[in-house]
Amino acid sequence: MIPFPRAPLRSILSGLVVALTAAPAVGQTPITAIGLGYPVAPADGRAAALGGTGIGLLGGSFSLASPADLTQHTTPGFGLAFSGESVTLRGASESLDTGRERFTVVRAVAPFGDWALAVAFGGDFDQDWSARFVDTLALGDGTTVPFEEAREHDGGISRIDASVARRIGPLSLGVSAQRLTGSLRQTFTRRFGDSNDGGPPLATAGGSQRLTYRAWRIRAGASLAVGDRVLISGVASKGGDLTIDPDTDASVESSLPLPTTIEVGASVRVTSRLLLAASGGWADWSRLGDVGDATSHDVTWMGAGLEFEGLRILGGDLPLRVGARRAELPFSTGDSALDETAITGGFGWLFRGGTAGLHVGLEFGSRGNFATDGLEESFRRATISFELRQR
Repeated sequence: MIPFPRAPLRSILSGLVVALTAAPAVGQTPITAIGLGYPVAPADGRAAALGGTGIGLLGGSFSLASPADLTQHTTPGFGLAFSGESVTLRGASESLDTGRERFTVVRAVAPFGDWALAVAFGGDFDQDWSARFVDTLALGDGTTVPFEEAREHDGGISRIDASVARRIGPLSLGVSAQRLTGSLRQTFTRRFGDSNDGGPPLATAGGSQRLTYRAWRIRAGASLAVGDRVLISGVASKGGDLTIDPDTDASVESSLPLPTTIEVGASVRVTSRLLLAASGGWADWSRLGDVGDATSHDVTWMGAGLEFEGLRILGGDLPLRVGARRAELPFSTGDSALDETAITGGFGWLFRGGTAGLHVGLEFGSRGNFATDGLEESFRRATISFELRQR
């Protein structure tokens, strides 16, 4: 049960209401545009290449996964990751090509003794997309008017993270406080052509709206290291209410309860050159109920990957990575969650004695199923991260 009036929230998240009856086919809007948008994994290039396994990685990761994993960092460091994605949407009408770019995570880590501190900025939901299409408006007198329509959504939700961890023998405990913040600007323009009876042209229609978001979330985790060959990690999070505030009228401010999440991961050094990593998680997004025209669902995700070390190039180490992942998306227009699957891979380049590193993660996958959902997206994504560590 959603603890607020349903009508204002539908008005906020369904987009702009206009006095025009023609609308694009469902296939014109990206699958990831509904609800709160597309969930962003705040992962670096290494984690992305290993099937999204940012939690429980031996050697540490700059991904925003479990705060307990901070103790894997033995020296102060800084990491930055950027992700670019190309999307092709297949619907009932012609295909639509779009894309998105984002900084997935920016993080600084400072270990000292048995403690470690970190501050970070990372993604949470992406709402960037644009679409342009042509259609025909049928008026009440039988007249038809062709038009071209452009829609653009620019924004999303990000997280600001402060974390602390403590090592107690082979066990590490960590906690994070996260502030969710963001905004979304929606714009709409419709330009009309000449009507079929030669009447006067209709005026161009359009408008815009801006939403802002804010919330708090707490994450707590624990990890267990078995020598330098095995790391097992887990984390749970609990959020408050996500407040959604439109700039048009403060009286229709609404809120959504954030889900509880549970994630686990582990990595095993099978040989001195081969690392196996796997992780998975669950979140009760269904407690949000309907969000605009979308239905929310409980979701699970899982991923796994292999990392092979031993190659060198230009004086630096060149680890190679391959993996796969599967995830359910929290929002859909039907009764069941949409699936996202991807094959992943990539490489790293560690130089200057391991104090600097470049990591590239590539993903090739799809979302939805045209035969069952009437919509399907294929995507290609590259995540590039750079890290510096103190000697």
